[in-house]
This record gives sequence, C-alpha cells and structure tokens, in this order.
Amino acid sequence: MCDFKELPDLENELGPIAEKEQVCPGIYLLSAKEEDELLPRDYYAVMEESPIPLKAKSYGRKLSGLWLFSTDDETYQIIKFEVAKYRAQNNLSLDEPLRVTAFFAAQSFPDYFGAFPVSLCTSRGCTIRHWVLDNGVYWIETDQCEEVLAVCYPVWSSELSNVAEKLGEQTEYDKAHNIENTLGYIFFPMKISCIPLYEMMRARSEWAGLVIDKQALMNALWDAAPEYVCLINHQEQSGKNDLFSALLTELGIEVEPNISLDNVITIFPDAGKDFLLLKKDMTICQSRAD
Repeated sequence: MCDFKELPDLENELGPIAEKEQVCPGIYLLSAKEEDELLPRDYYAVMEESPIPLKAKSYGRKLSGLWLFSTDDETYQIIKFEVAKYRAQNNLSLDEPLRVTAFFAAQSFPDYFGAFPVSLCTSRGCTIRHWVLDNGVYWIETDQCEEVLAVCYPVWSSELSNVAEKLGEQTEYDKAHNIENTLGYIFFPMKISCIPLYEMMRARSEWAGLVIDKQALMNALWDAAPEYVCLINHQEQSGKNDLFSALLTELGIEVEPNISLDNVITIFPDAGKDFLLLKKDMTICQSRAD
C-alpha cells in the first residue's frame, strides 16, 4: 500500500481526487473531476525530490513543492517517458517498450529528445537530399531520381486514416521485421502524397501558405484521388468529421454536429497542382546561391 502523506492536498487546484497511484518515487498519477466537468482529468504530480531531471520538471506547472502535468497537455509525455526510463533502469514493469514511449514524446518535443533522423533508405531508393516539413515529416529525393514523402511512425500511426496508411510504402527491412516492431517510416510517392499531407494539415494549420499551398493541394487531390475526395466531402457534409460530437453521442448526449464548408475539398482553377511551397523556396534559394 503506497503512502500518500507526502503528496499535498491538491483538491483546491484540481477538484476531488478520485484515484491516485504512485508510479515511481515522488511521482503520482492522479485522476480528478470538477463538478461541472463531464469526464475526469488525469495528472502527473512530480515532487521536488523525485528522481526526474530539473529540465523535465520545468515543462510542468509549478506549485508549492511540486510540478503538475495535465494529460490534456502534451508536456505530460516528457514525464511519462522519464517515469518509464526510471522503471526500466530499476527492472520494473512497463506498459509499453521504452522506445515507443520516447518516439511518441519526441514528436512534440524535439528540443528535449532531438529531432527524428531522416531515413537513409526509402521504398524508392536511398536518400540523397531532403526538405523538412515538420519533425518526422520529410520530403525526400532519392538516388533513383524519385521524390517521396516520408512520415515517421508516431505521426502516421496516430494521424493518418486507414485509407491513407494503406497507400504508404514500406522498406523491405520493415516488411520483413514488422513495422510495428521497427517503428519505421512509411513513404508516399509524389502522386499520392497529397492525401497524407491533407490529413496532417488538420493538426498543422501553420503549414497553409508557408509549407503547403492548400488550394493547389485540393486540386491535386481531385486529380489523384477523386474517390477519396468524395468520401471526405460526404463525411464533412454529414457531420461525421466532427469527432467531438461523435464522442458525446456515444456517451448518450445528443448534439448537432459542427459542419463547416471550409473543410470541403473544392477545385480552384487558377491554383494549379504544385502544392509544396517549402521545396519551391529551397530551389529558389539554391538558384540564387549558384
């Protein structure tokens, strides 16, 4: 039975504590729920004396004698990793392999874990040049004079639809050793790269106008995959893309889905189909340098 006496009273901050578990010395996993909240929230409470680096603690919200990390905020992944690392070092059980925990945390915090390395081998040859679209998302030129979009495991396994994922290609090594074990990249030839890029833009609004020409991307989608476009547009117009209302419906709460015509894929006759702005900028810079 864990002793929780060292953990200060946090109910004024979080509401009534429903559950608490000591996951390693000085670190607690808490579940709390305010009266007006539908679902409980989970938190890591990290005490000052816990065996966690100060840099990791600094990502949390500082309170008297501890740092608080809400699982609604991605920074909790840093503490989740440090807890898993401590447990691995002390031969304690883990919920998942340590490198899986690190991979998913590194997606959001390259300043803490380092950026994902660019894959040296792709499904279309070896990498000779690349452009960074995001951490773990790279546009690659290969020695077979082909261009592919490379998407790292944490991104494609959590952000891409089954339709998009099935279009991705794997290296022979990942096929032989099971990509779920190797945590490898999947690669999309230029023609169909518009599909995963469109889906990844949902979480990267900053791409529009800087990395991706969204109107040109929509034109490319209509050209490469009209069946996919019809499916997406039908889902949007019927409210099926509103995941929050779908979740509430599953909980028995009837709400009207949010339908936005801004999310419907349309055709822009004057925009063309050359959607990758970042690569254009790099080419211009190289030409000027020459």
